[in-house]
Amino acid sequence: LSIAWARAMRNVHTILADLAAGSNGFIEWNLILDSIGGPNHLGNLCDSPVLAVPHRALDAEKDFPAQLGFEHAGHPFGEVHGDNKTREELNAEGSPAKYLDLGVVVQPMYYYVGHITRFIRPGSRAVHGLVGASAGDPEVRTFRPKGQRVAGGGINDLARNGIEVTLWPCEGSTRQEWLLNEQKQLQVFGHDWLGAPTTSCLAKKPDKDFDGLLLTTCNIDENKSGLFEVVPVEGKQSKVHIVSSNNKKSCLVVQPLRNNGGAYGPRGGAQVNVGSCDHPWAGWGFDSSTGEITSSVFDALGEVCLTTGWPFLQVGAFDTSATTAANGAVIVTNEAGEHANYV
Repeated sequence: LSIAWARAMRNVHTILADLAAGSNGFIEWNLILDSIGGPNHLGNLCDSPVLAVPHRALDAEKDFPAQLGFEHAGHPFGEVHGDNKTREELNAEGSPAKYLDLGVVVQPMYYYVGHITRFIRPGSRAVHGLVGASAGDPEVRTFRPKGQRVAGGGINDLARNGIEVTLWPCEGSTRQEWLLNEQKQLQVFGHDWLGAPTTSCLAKKPDKDFDGLLLTTCNIDENKSGLFEVVPVEGKQSKVHIVSSNNKKSCLVVQPLRNNGGAYGPRGGAQVNVGSCDHPWAGWGFDSSTGEITSSVFDALGEVCLTTGWPFLQVGAFDTSATTAANGAVIVTNEAGEHANYV
Protein backbone atom coordinates (compact mmCIF):
# COMPACT_ATOMS: atom_id res chain seq x y z
CA LEU A 1 0.00 0.00 0.00
CA SER A 2 2.86 2.39 0.75
CA ILE A 3 4.01 1.99 -2.86
CA ALA A 4 0.50 2.79 -4.09
CA TRP A 5 0.49 5.99 -2.03
CA ALA A 6 3.96 6.88 -3.36
CA ARG A 7 2.73 6.44 -6.94
CA ALA A 8 -0.27 8.62 -6.14
CA MET A 9 1.90 11.41 -4.75
CA ARG A 10 4.17 11.22 -7.79
CA ASN A 11 1.10 11.67 -9.99
CA VAL A 12 -0.03 14.70 -7.98
CA HIS A 13 3.44 16.24 -8.29
CA THR A 14 3.14 15.92 -12.08
CA ILE A 15 -0.31 17.52 -12.13
CA LEU A 16 0.64 20.47 -9.92
CA ALA A 17 3.94 21.05 -11.75
CA ASP A 18 2.24 21.03 -15.15
CA LEU A 19 -0.44 23.47 -14.04
CA ALA A 20 2.16 25.75 -12.42
CA ALA A 21 4.15 25.71 -15.67
CA GLY A 22 1.18 27.04 -17.62
CA SER A 23 -0.85 24.03 -18.72
CA ASN A 24 -4.55 24.73 -19.15
CA GLY A 25 -5.53 21.30 -17.91
CA PHE A 26 -4.38 17.77 -17.24
CA ILE A 27 -5.69 14.60 -18.88
CA GLU A 28 -5.64 11.46 -16.77
CA TRP A 29 -4.97 9.15 -19.68
CA ASN A 30 -6.52 6.06 -18.09
CA LEU A 31 -9.23 6.22 -15.47
CA ILE A 32 -9.58 2.44 -15.33
CA LEU A 33 -7.36 -0.48 -16.42
CA ASP A 34 -7.16 -4.17 -15.68
CA SER A 35 -5.18 -5.57 -12.76
CA ILE A 36 -1.82 -5.55 -14.60
CA GLY A 37 -2.21 -2.09 -16.17
CA GLY A 38 -3.60 -3.05 -19.57
CA PRO A 39 -4.86 -3.82 -22.05
CA ASN A 40 -2.29 -2.26 -24.36
CA HIS A 41 -1.39 -3.59 -27.78
CA LEU A 42 2.24 -2.50 -27.32
CA GLY A 43 2.61 -4.02 -23.88
CA ASN A 44 3.11 -0.52 -22.45
CA LEU A 45 1.43 -1.22 -19.11
CA CYS A 46 0.36 1.79 -17.07
CA ASP A 47 -1.18 2.84 -13.78
CA SER A 48 -4.65 4.23 -13.19
CA PRO A 49 -6.87 5.43 -10.35
CA VAL A 50 -9.19 2.42 -10.69
CA LEU A 51 -8.42 -1.21 -11.59
CA ALA A 52 -11.02 -3.57 -12.99
CA VAL A 53 -11.02 -6.95 -11.20
CA PRO A 54 -14.35 -8.49 -12.23
CA HIS A 55 -13.30 -11.90 -10.91
CA ARG A 56 -13.43 -10.43 -7.36
CA ALA A 57 -17.04 -9.24 -7.66
CA LEU A 58 -19.55 -10.94 -5.37
CA ASP A 59 -21.72 -11.89 -8.33
CA ALA A 60 -18.82 -13.16 -10.49
CA GLU A 61 -19.15 -16.65 -11.91
CA LYS A 62 -17.16 -19.27 -10.04
CA ASP A 63 -14.56 -19.85 -12.77
CA PHE A 64 -14.35 -16.24 -13.98
CA PRO A 65 -10.69 -15.72 -15.06
CA ALA A 66 -8.42 -13.23 -13.31
CA GLN A 67 -7.13 -12.15 -16.71
CA LEU A 68 -9.52 -11.73 -19.61
CA GLY A 69 -8.94 -13.16 -23.08
CA PHE A 70 -8.02 -9.85 -24.67
CA GLU A 71 -5.05 -9.43 -22.30
CA HIS A 72 -1.90 -10.99 -23.77
CA ALA A 73 0.80 -9.30 -21.65
CA GLY A 74 0.93 -12.00 -19.00
CA HIS A 75 2.55 -10.89 -15.76
CA PRO A 76 5.70 -8.96 -16.76
CA PHE A 77 6.11 -7.53 -13.26
CA GLY A 78 5.29 -10.70 -11.35
CA GLU A 79 2.06 -11.96 -9.88
CA VAL A 80 -0.64 -9.41 -9.10
CA HIS A 81 -0.38 -8.50 -5.43
CA GLY A 82 -4.09 -8.79 -4.72
CA ASP A 83 -4.68 -12.14 -6.39
CA ASN A 84 -3.33 -14.01 -3.37
CA LYS A 85 -5.09 -11.81 -0.82
CA THR A 86 -8.47 -12.30 0.76
CA ARG A 87 -11.16 -9.67 0.69
CA GLU A 88 -10.48 -8.88 4.34
CA GLU A 89 -6.73 -8.61 3.85
CA LEU A 90 -7.12 -6.19 0.95
CA ASN A 91 -9.61 -4.12 2.91
CA ALA A 92 -7.12 -3.90 5.80
CA GLU A 93 -4.43 -2.77 3.34
CA GLY A 94 -6.57 0.10 2.11
CA SER A 95 -8.48 -1.35 -0.86
CA PRO A 96 -12.09 -0.85 0.29
CA ALA A 97 -14.04 -4.11 0.36
CA LYS A 98 -17.24 -2.35 -0.74
CA TYR A 99 -15.60 -1.65 -4.12
CA LEU A 100 -13.91 -5.04 -4.37
CA ASP A 101 -17.36 -6.56 -4.03
CA LEU A 102 -18.32 -4.65 -7.18
CA GLY A 103 -15.25 -5.86 -9.06
CA VAL A 104 -13.01 -2.79 -8.89
CA VAL A 105 -9.96 -1.72 -6.87
CA VAL A 106 -9.93 1.96 -5.96
CA GLN A 107 -6.29 3.01 -5.63
CA PRO A 108 -4.92 5.98 -3.60
CA MET A 109 -4.39 7.83 -6.89
CA TYR A 110 -8.16 8.07 -7.24
CA TYR A 111 -8.50 10.08 -4.05
CA TYR A 112 -5.65 12.43 -4.96
CA VAL A 113 -7.04 13.14 -8.42
CA GLY A 114 -10.51 13.49 -6.92
CA HIS A 115 -9.27 16.01 -4.36
CA ILE A 116 -7.74 18.20 -7.05
CA THR A 117 -10.68 18.03 -9.45
CA ARG A 118 -13.14 18.72 -6.64
CA PHE A 119 -11.58 22.07 -5.76
CA ILE A 120 -9.75 23.15 -8.93
CA ARG A 121 -12.65 23.45 -11.32
CA PRO A 122 -12.52 24.40 -15.03
CA GLY A 123 -11.90 28.15 -15.25
CA SER A 124 -9.45 28.19 -12.32
CA ARG A 125 -5.96 29.51 -12.94
CA ALA A 126 -2.65 28.87 -11.22
CA VAL A 127 -1.22 31.74 -9.16
CA HIS A 128 2.04 32.09 -7.30
CA GLY A 129 2.44 29.56 -4.53
CA LEU A 130 5.61 28.09 -3.04
CA VAL A 131 6.66 26.64 0.31
CA GLY A 132 9.20 29.32 1.09
CA ALA A 133 10.60 28.44 4.50
CA SER A 134 9.90 26.89 7.87
CA ALA A 135 7.60 28.62 10.31
CA GLY A 136 9.37 30.67 12.97
CA ASP A 137 13.14 30.68 13.52
CA PRO A 138 15.11 31.27 10.27
CA GLU A 139 17.70 28.71 11.43
CA VAL A 140 15.03 26.00 11.39
CA ARG A 141 14.34 23.99 8.25
CA THR A 142 11.00 22.48 7.32
CA PHE A 143 12.22 18.97 8.18
CA ARG A 144 15.24 19.76 10.38
CA PRO A 145 14.80 21.25 13.87
CA LYS A 146 17.11 23.96 15.16
CA GLY A 147 20.51 22.64 16.22
CA GLN A 148 20.15 19.38 14.33
CA ARG A 149 22.55 18.60 11.50
CA VAL A 150 20.93 15.42 10.22
CA ALA A 151 18.60 15.82 7.25
CA GLY A 152 14.96 14.95 7.85
CA GLY A 153 11.95 14.01 5.77
CA GLY A 154 12.66 10.29 5.60
CA ILE A 155 14.09 8.27 2.74
CA ASN A 156 15.02 10.03 -0.48
CA ASP A 157 13.32 7.98 -3.20
CA LEU A 158 14.66 10.28 -5.94
CA ALA A 159 18.34 9.35 -5.57
CA ARG A 160 18.20 7.62 -8.94
CA ASN A 161 19.93 7.93 -12.28
CA GLY A 162 18.06 10.18 -14.69
CA ILE A 163 16.41 12.39 -12.07
CA GLU A 164 16.76 16.13 -12.70
CA VAL A 165 18.81 18.30 -10.32
CA THR A 166 17.04 21.56 -9.51
CA LEU A 167 16.88 24.43 -7.02
CA TRP A 168 14.11 24.92 -4.48
CA PRO A 169 13.74 26.67 -1.11
CA CYS A 170 15.79 24.84 1.52
CA GLU A 171 13.74 22.36 3.55
CA GLY A 172 16.49 20.43 5.38
CA SER A 173 15.53 17.11 3.83
CA THR A 174 17.39 14.12 2.44
CA ARG A 175 16.49 15.32 -1.06
CA GLN A 176 18.86 18.25 -0.43
CA GLU A 177 21.68 16.32 1.25
CA TRP A 178 24.89 15.94 -0.80
CA LEU A 179 28.23 14.28 -0.14
CA LEU A 180 31.47 15.32 -1.83
CA ASN A 181 32.98 11.86 -1.78
CA GLU A 182 36.60 10.72 -1.97
CA GLN A 183 36.41 10.50 -5.78
CA LYS A 184 35.29 14.17 -5.81
CA GLN A 185 31.77 13.28 -6.96
CA LEU A 186 28.67 14.98 -5.60
CA GLN A 187 26.72 11.97 -4.39
CA VAL A 188 23.22 11.37 -3.01
CA PHE A 189 21.77 8.32 -1.28
CA GLY A 190 18.32 6.84 -0.86
CA HIS A 191 16.06 3.83 -1.44
CA ASP A 192 13.62 2.90 -4.16
CA TRP A 193 9.94 2.14 -3.49
CA LEU A 194 10.75 -1.49 -2.72
CA GLY A 195 13.34 -0.51 -0.10
CA ALA A 196 16.46 -1.30 -2.14
CA PRO A 197 19.34 1.15 -1.52
CA THR A 198 20.10 3.60 -4.33
CA THR A 199 22.86 6.10 -4.98
CA SER A 200 23.59 8.52 -7.82
CA CYS A 201 26.00 11.31 -8.63
CA LEU A 202 25.77 14.68 -10.36
CA ALA A 203 26.46 14.38 -14.09
CA LYS A 204 29.41 16.18 -15.66
CA LYS A 205 27.49 17.63 -18.61
CA PRO A 206 23.88 18.67 -19.27
CA ASP A 207 21.29 16.29 -20.68
CA LYS A 208 20.51 17.21 -24.29
CA ASP A 209 16.74 17.04 -23.75
CA PHE A 210 16.48 18.46 -20.24
CA ASP A 211 19.14 21.13 -20.94
CA GLY A 212 20.42 20.86 -17.38
CA LEU A 213 22.30 18.46 -15.14
CA LEU A 214 20.76 15.14 -14.09
CA LEU A 215 21.78 12.42 -11.67
CA THR A 216 23.82 9.63 -13.20
CA THR A 217 25.85 6.57 -12.24
CA CYS A 218 28.68 7.00 -9.73
CA ASN A 219 30.75 4.36 -11.54
CA ILE A 220 33.98 6.20 -12.34
CA ASP A 221 34.77 3.84 -15.20
CA GLU A 222 31.66 4.97 -17.08
CA ASN A 223 32.92 8.58 -17.04
CA LYS A 224 29.44 10.12 -16.75
CA SER A 225 29.62 11.81 -13.35
CA GLY A 226 31.33 15.13 -12.74
CA LEU A 227 34.40 15.48 -10.55
CA PHE A 228 34.38 18.67 -8.49
CA GLU A 229 36.44 20.73 -6.08
CA VAL A 230 35.07 23.25 -3.60
CA VAL A 231 37.16 26.42 -3.88
CA PRO A 232 36.63 29.53 -1.70
CA VAL A 233 35.71 32.68 -3.65
CA GLU A 234 38.29 35.37 -3.01
CA GLY A 235 36.87 38.32 -1.12
CA LYS A 236 33.47 36.72 -0.53
CA GLN A 237 33.11 35.17 2.90
CA SER A 238 31.41 31.75 2.99
CA LYS A 239 31.04 31.72 -0.82
CA VAL A 240 32.61 28.94 -2.88
CA HIS A 241 32.96 27.89 -6.46
CA ILE A 242 32.19 24.25 -7.23
CA VAL A 243 34.85 23.77 -9.87
CA SER A 244 35.04 20.98 -12.42
CA SER A 245 38.23 18.99 -11.82
CA ASN A 246 38.42 18.31 -15.57
CA ASN A 247 38.24 21.97 -16.55
CA LYS A 248 39.37 24.47 -13.93
CA LYS A 249 37.53 27.29 -15.70
CA SER A 250 34.15 25.53 -15.46
CA CYS A 251 31.91 25.67 -12.41
CA LEU A 252 28.39 24.79 -11.37
CA VAL A 253 26.07 27.69 -12.22
CA VAL A 254 22.42 28.45 -11.63
CA GLN A 255 20.29 28.29 -14.80
CA PRO A 256 16.90 30.01 -14.34
CA LEU A 257 13.94 28.44 -16.10
CA ARG A 258 12.86 30.09 -19.33
CA ASN A 259 9.38 30.68 -17.96
CA ASN A 260 10.85 32.07 -14.72
CA GLY A 261 9.38 29.14 -12.82
CA GLY A 262 5.78 29.77 -13.85
CA ALA A 263 3.43 30.01 -10.89
CA TYR A 264 6.20 28.73 -8.59
CA GLY A 265 8.37 31.75 -9.34
CA PRO A 266 12.15 31.73 -10.01
CA ARG A 267 12.94 29.67 -6.90
CA GLY A 268 10.68 26.84 -8.00
CA GLY A 269 12.78 24.39 -9.97
CA ALA A 270 15.58 26.46 -11.53
CA GLN A 271 18.11 24.24 -13.27
CA VAL A 272 21.81 23.68 -12.65
CA ASN A 273 24.43 23.59 -15.36
CA VAL A 274 28.16 23.90 -15.96
CA GLY A 275 29.46 27.31 -17.03
CA SER A 276 32.15 29.89 -16.54
CA CYS A 277 33.49 30.33 -13.01
CA ASP A 278 33.33 34.10 -13.69
CA HIS A 279 29.56 33.91 -14.08
CA PRO A 280 27.76 35.93 -11.36
CA TRP A 281 25.59 32.88 -10.62
CA ALA A 282 28.54 30.57 -9.99
CA GLY A 283 28.76 31.35 -6.26
CA TRP A 284 27.49 28.77 -3.77
CA GLY A 285 27.40 27.96 -0.10
CA PHE A 286 28.45 24.46 0.92
CA ASP A 287 27.89 23.10 4.44
CA SER A 288 29.56 19.70 4.64
CA SER A 289 28.01 19.04 8.05
CA THR A 290 24.44 19.16 6.69
CA GLY A 291 25.20 18.34 3.06
CA GLU A 292 23.40 21.49 1.88
CA ILE A 293 24.56 23.29 -1.25
CA THR A 294 22.89 26.70 -1.31
CA SER A 295 22.59 29.65 -3.68
CA SER A 296 21.57 33.24 -2.98
CA VAL A 297 20.99 34.16 -6.63
CA PHE A 298 17.37 34.93 -5.77
CA ASP A 299 18.40 36.53 -2.49
CA ALA A 300 15.56 39.04 -2.45
CA LEU A 301 13.18 36.07 -2.31
CA GLY A 302 15.30 33.73 -0.18
CA GLU A 303 18.04 31.17 -0.64
CA VAL A 304 17.62 27.91 -2.53
CA CYS A 305 19.18 24.48 -2.15
CA LEU A 306 20.46 21.97 -4.68
CA THR A 307 17.69 19.37 -4.84
CA THR A 308 17.28 15.88 -6.25
CA GLY A 309 14.17 16.24 -8.39
CA TRP A 310 11.84 18.31 -6.25
CA PRO A 311 11.24 18.88 -2.53
CA PHE A 312 9.16 16.63 -0.31
CA LEU A 313 6.75 19.47 0.42
CA GLN A 314 4.94 20.99 -2.57
CA VAL A 315 2.05 23.35 -3.07
CA GLY A 316 -0.26 24.46 -5.84
CA ALA A 317 -2.23 27.71 -5.48
CA PHE A 318 -5.20 28.63 -7.65
CA ASP A 319 -7.55 31.53 -8.24
CA THR A 320 -10.98 29.89 -8.33
CA SER A 321 -13.06 33.08 -8.15
CA ALA A 322 -14.50 32.50 -11.63
CA THR A 323 -15.77 29.03 -10.75
CA THR A 324 -16.89 28.93 -7.11
CA ALA A 325 -17.95 31.14 -4.26
CA ALA A 326 -14.46 30.81 -2.80
CA ASN A 327 -11.75 33.10 -4.14
CA GLY A 328 -8.97 30.52 -4.08
CA ALA A 329 -7.76 27.06 -3.26
CA VAL A 330 -4.41 25.67 -2.15
CA ILE A 331 -3.30 22.05 -2.58
CA VAL A 332 -0.44 20.96 -0.30
CA THR A 333 1.22 17.56 -0.64
CA ASN A 334 3.88 16.14 1.66
CA GLU A 335 5.84 13.20 0.22
CA ALA A 336 7.97 12.94 3.35
CA GLY A 337 7.60 10.40 6.10
CA GLU A 338 7.51 13.19 8.70
CA HIS A 339 5.42 16.17 9.71
CA ALA A 340 6.34 19.47 8.04
CA ASN A 341 6.94 22.86 9.67
CA TYR A 342 6.38 25.42 6.95
CA VAL A 343 5.00 28.74 5.74
